Amino acid sequence: MAMKIGKYNIHAHSISVHFTNALYPVALFFLILSHFYQEDASLFTYFHLMILAAFSAPISYISGIIEWKQKYKGAKVRIFTRKQRLGLVLLGLGITCSLWYGCQPDVLNNVGGLRIVFLFLNFAILPNVIYLGYLGGKLVFGSGH
Repeated sequence: MAMKIGKYNIHAHSISVHFTNALYPVALFFLILSHFYQEDASLFTYFHLMILAAFSAPISYISGIIEWKQKYKGAKVRIFTRKQRLGLVLLGLGITCSLWYGCQPDVLNNVGGLRIVFLFLNFAILPNVIYLGYLGGKLVFGSGH
């Protein structure tokens, strides 16, 4: 999905994907920092990066669907099906983690199973983002890369 601004073609999907996919790992980095440094600032940063990522993920997803329909004519191919499903999983994980921490910020102080589930959901984002990027790279650069 390219938009023409002046003499430049702006690829909305590529921009939104890279923006979103960079935010999630950085948010998780701050989550890890909060464990080692016990600083509220790290958790504050984690939470706001997660919110920003969760709100930008639908833009990335929708622009990907539009590009798929325009560029690939909506071809029902395994790589697109995987990307669409993983995109929805990423949306769900990001929104769930953001809402959970927003509603229950003391979840990380919990010693029980809720903390483990919360951390698992957060870190489940990473392989999802990595695999989505891998599949996107296959589309852009071909299967040899």
